[in-house]
Amino acid sequence: MKKLNVAVIGYGRSGCNIHSKFFKSEKNDIVNVVAVVELDPAREAVAKADFNCDTYNDYKALFDRKDIDLVVNASYSDMHYATTLDLINHGFNVLCEKPICKTADQLRELIAAAKKNNVLFTIYQQSRLTEYFMNMERIMKSGVLGDIKLVRGRWNGFSRRYDWQTLLYRDAGNMRNTGPHPFEQCIWLSGTDEMPKNIYSKLEIWNSRGDAEDYVFAVLEYENGPRFEIETNPSDPYNDGWLYRVYGTRGAMRVSSTKLEYQYYLESESPQPKLDHKSLHDAEGNPSYCTDKITWHKEELELHGDAFEFGTAEYYRRLYNHMVNGGELFIKPEHIIPEIQIFEEIERQNPLVQKYFAAE
Repeated sequence: MKKLNVAVIGYGRSGCNIHSKFFKSEKNDIVNVVAVVELDPAREAVAKADFNCDTYNDYKALFDRKDIDLVVNASYSDMHYATTLDLINHGFNVLCEKPICKTADQLRELIAAAKKNNVLFTIYQQSRLTEYFMNMERIMKSGVLGDIKLVRGRWNGFSRRYDWQTLLYRDAGNMRNTGPHPFEQCIWLSGTDEMPKNIYSKLEIWNSRGDAEDYVFAVLEYENGPRFEIETNPSDPYNDGWLYRVYGTRGAMRVSSTKLEYQYYLESESPQPKLDHKSLHDAEGNPSYCTDKITWHKEELELHGDAFEFGTAEYYRRLYNHMVNGGELFIKPEHIIPEIQIFEEIERQNPLVQKYFAAE
């Protein structure tokens, strides 16, 4: 089997612990890592030991190489746009980590540059390749829950971060760090790349030491379809692991990364009662509440395919199939445009004051 020669830019949490975790695993029979770009000498040494590959301190050193099939850009978020554009303009296929850039215009520029240079450009957003999401989407589309009215995502936990992911000048913050996972999933479930009719939002700093938000709340209302609520809350030590709750007219579902539960009723077993314009009474003539009888059906699924091991491996297999066999590209960058537009609108609604700068 042909293997792709890959260069990795950045050997930190994403470059090492997500992408290269797959590259080093027994599951990988499709990728050779031939180069790593890393500014930190200690991390550069780790990359050298892991892959026995060439290492560099500047990604521009890759420009002289003709043996690289794909560059994985896992640098700091504020470096994603400029570095990716430079790589594309030098004829490289690029997979860039999220968040891809700050503005939709920048993303359109990257798309246009990739077309002009006839190279691949895509973004690493793999969360739709989890078992929980694929089953959640399947059940929603099946109609068993009736008309879906509300999808509520809660990506919560307790954290007091103090690293670069809390700094605005790094294009960081919880919306652009964690947010791409639930936002991209909800945009996909909306069935449209059009902007929501209404967006209500809140960005705040609760626990982090930097100047970028750690609390995110957003409501997305589309012309048709369910209402989406997304929250990332850093002050939730009671987080029970449920990522989504889905509410329909005939049932509901709750979803975690390891378990999915839903219950529903059938119209044939629990028909709608007739509307009564008068007060209700029981058999003895006493005032009564509605006593609608529902026969509930309950289903549970145990899940195992998470976003990072299962999702990463599946993402790369699909990317390999696209590059080698002409299969469909999983993440088309055009699909990420509305995500970035939504982020821009949320930031417009909630301007934050930058307190820290790169020179510090």
